[in-house]
Amino acid sequence: MVLEMKRALEDLKKGADGAYRKIYDATYEEVYCKSFLITQEEKQALSLVEDFYAGVLKEIGEALKAEDQNLWFWQQYYKKIRREYQRLLSIQHKEAPGKAQNLAQILAALPLLHRVMLVMAYEDDFSAEQISAVLGLASEKIEGELEKLEKILPTLTQGQPQENAVWLAGWKTILAGADRQILGTVAADWVDVAYEKASAAAGVKEQSKKEDNFEYFVADVDLTEEKPKKKKAEPVIEEEDDEAEEEYSDEDNEDEEYDDDDEEYDDEDDEDDEDDEDDEDRYDWDLEDDGRKMIIIGAVFAVILCVVIGLGAMWFMGRNKSDSDSAASSQTEEQQEDAAADLVIKGDGDTADDAEPAEETDAEETEETEEAAPEEEAEPEEPQTVTMKVNASSLNVRSEANTTSSVVTSLTNGDTVEVLGDASQEWVQIRCTSKNNEEGYVKSEYLVAAE
Repeated sequence: MVLEMKRALEDLKKGADGAYRKIYDATYEEVYCKSFLITQEEKQALSLVEDFYAGVLKEIGEALKAEDQNLWFWQQYYKKIRREYQRLLSIQHKEAPGKAQNLAQILAALPLLHRVMLVMAYEDDFSAEQISAVLGLASEKIEGELEKLEKILPTLTQGQPQENAVWLAGWKTILAGADRQILGTVAADWVDVAYEKASAAAGVKEQSKKEDNFEYFVADVDLTEEKPKKKKAEPVIEEEDDEAEEEYSDEDNEDEEYDDDDEEYDDEDDEDDEDDEDDEDRYDWDLEDDGRKMIIIGAVFAVILCVVIGLGAMWFMGRNKSDSDSAASSQTEEQQEDAAADLVIKGDGDTADDAEPAEETDAEETEETEEAAPEEEAEPEEPQTVTMKVNASSLNVRSEANTTSSVVTSLTNGDTVEVLGDASQEWVQIRCTSKNNEEGYVKSEYLVAAE
């Protein structure tokens, strides 16, 4: 969240289009969770979110001057809470201790001020002095109230379902689990609506996120004409439809939209034979590309085979030559020994004998290396997974590499995951080893190396 907001602020500084929406997308989930924990009502939480962004988007330029932009952002949020305190106090929802059915409802048994203190202290890691500066209370008073809340925690967590037991160790884990439950149950249709209202109130002239709309076009097939050969088949597409065709090719991986358009296509064409012919035309180019690939692969294998045969022939010829040279050398040495039996130079014979095996050894090693090289290059390196830890209070695992896709599961601070891709990318694919090996995508900024 911190890195995303910093990037959005840099875009805002440069005057880039969509910077306000990027700031909203980077922060609205945490703002909503905090608002729900404080108000304990979905309607009041949404109202608080809209009012907060209406003010902060108008003053967001001040964040560029702040040393800690993340701290500045949340200070503005809690200042908003303080201004709305009397109104929120009049409508606060409070339950009896021990009656909570989920983690978020544990805070419902506490007064409004204590809810705010808990969220500031354990979700945003505000010190007592920082809380004091925002709420206007003495830091000693704040520390004393936080100690009381720690002591009464066991009383508030009585009667919790068994599946929540892992979160009940302390307020920090309770709030992290509560955020996970809130994001898992709330509907997402309010996101764009809240931004439109807030940006309009702030006077931000920027369009909200647009949904991708796709239109698919199918060429008309004239069955009366002779069908051309597959290698020369070309799809008949009107010039004005080029843009729509590009969108179609860029989003081939969206199976649901593709299936919906297939159903519309079936409604327009009643005859199955015409559908089969259109499918064959659609894959003509793919079949031709496959033929070219097979030719190229065959040529590569042929070249490799020729190289191996050539190296083998060179090795065989070199070996025969080495044997003949050795025989000739032996005959020469015998003649020299007969001619000069009384004169023997120590070390000369050894040097001559050692030189030839050395050359033969080097040649054999070179030939073996050359023969082994293709085999080593043919072996692909197995991808390695990297184990990392989550560095966030609550991290959503998405089905796709974006913030609008569905949430597969959620992770908490300290959870270990296996990174299946390049950890240096903005979005990485992970396997949740603690969540039944579920796979999805998260921002790499929320992951740190495991010790």
